[in-house]
Amino acid sequence: MTRRNLVTTILLAAVLAAIPVAHGPAAQTPPAPTAAPAAGVSEPTRGPDSKDLFESIHVVVGPSSRALDPIAVSPFTCVDGAQGSCKEIDDVLTKDLTLSGFFKVLDPAAFLGDPATADPSAPHWDNWFNVGAKYLVTVGVSKGASGVDLRFRLFSVGDRKSITVKGSTATNVAPKGIRRAVHAFVNGIIEAITGKPGIFGSQVLMSLKMPGFERVLQAMDMDGSGRRTVIENKSANMFPRWAPGGGVLYTSFLSGLPQIYVDDRRITHDDRQYRSAAFSPDGSRIVASVDMDGQSDLVILDPKTGAITRRLTESEWDEVTPSWSPDGRSIAYCSNKTGRPQIYLMNGDGTGERRLTMRGSYNTSPRFGPTGLVAFAGMDDFVSDLFTVDMSGNINRLTQQQGSNKDPAWSPDGRWLVFMSDRAGAWRVFLMTEDGRYQFPVTGKGEPVGTPDWR
Repeated sequence: MTRRNLVTTILLAAVLAAIPVAHGPAAQTPPAPTAAPAAGVSEPTRGPDSKDLFESIHVVVGPSSRALDPIAVSPFTCVDGAQGSCKEIDDVLTKDLTLSGFFKVLDPAAFLGDPATADPSAPHWDNWFNVGAKYLVTVGVSKGASGVDLRFRLFSVGDRKSITVKGSTATNVAPKGIRRAVHAFVNGIIEAITGKPGIFGSQVLMSLKMPGFERVLQAMDMDGSGRRTVIENKSANMFPRWAPGGGVLYTSFLSGLPQIYVDDRRITHDDRQYRSAAFSPDGSRIVASVDMDGQSDLVILDPKTGAITRRLTESEWDEVTPSWSPDGRSIAYCSNKTGRPQIYLMNGDGTGERRLTMRGSYNTSPRFGPTGLVAFAGMDDFVSDLFTVDMSGNINRLTQQQGSNKDPAWSPDGRWLVFMSDRAGAWRVFLMTEDGRYQFPVTGKGEPVGTPDWR
């Protein structure tokens, strides 16, 4: 692949929502990075709120991966007039626990007796032990002054004791606040068990291709709910990243040339063509890929003026898709200086360049995570798979024999990745745990969405 083809491929992939797949002699790539393979999975017939989500989607990567803890959600009695809220409580609670990657939610059909008639504060321990539950969740719903009052409880069945959980009580909850209240409780469960809170309620940002040339930017909750359009200007808007304070950084053709914007404010005002960009963790700098001297280089921009304050690369090759390290000291990026795309690192001032991926011949789209790992996409047998690499170059495979997978981005806590997959023959947004073991779809089949980001 020539240096111009690398830039053209990346830019057109965003506009057309097509993964770059080479054809002819250039497509004859050696095997992708060597790592433990993942088993294939079957596509579910329903979305991630299906009760058979775990059985249809889970992916086993290797024997070292942790098993899921069986958890039971006891049926509960609903107060008059709150049936809609009660159904949402049950649905969101089951879905959150499943998506967490820590639990296997037990089928209520196997429960003994009638749990809904029991006191939610005094479980019948033997009944729950006999159905294989390690943990038990009970829910109490009562009328509040201006909504419903919720009382959640978490129990350790083997220890026969209650576990203190943040977010276990919510009062006067209106119907529109039910989802938020359940998210808070599940985040508390995860913190009580792992020592680190969950991130339900966090937001995923992505682009969506509309008819013609237009692309809008949309945001949604990590579970796929609450989807909304955040940038719509009748132009092609690409490579969205969350900006400090909740704004959106992106590249747009609104002015005729691809330029950098934050929300409705144009950052760059020159005649160069910009590709992807990202804010530094402290918000003081923007690293961007821009056309300079006939190839794509990386530069630092002033977020207020859009002026180029430092040129980080200056070679005859293309450097694209930059990503900051969590401490803002390093930048991961893709370069084709070896003839094929590989992942590189350099200091935030452009010094200390070194190649990070030494295996595979077509590695792209690096994204630094909160723990210092870099996720990337690598071609293998003419499809794209996802991998992580540490600072020593050790590579771990996350997907295999599950269609093409691309555009990885980390969750705020580094325990999840969001990515694109066409494993059912059509692109969808997926979530997976950091080890690749559990993977779930969160959007419908065949939507032309791409390049997700997470905060």
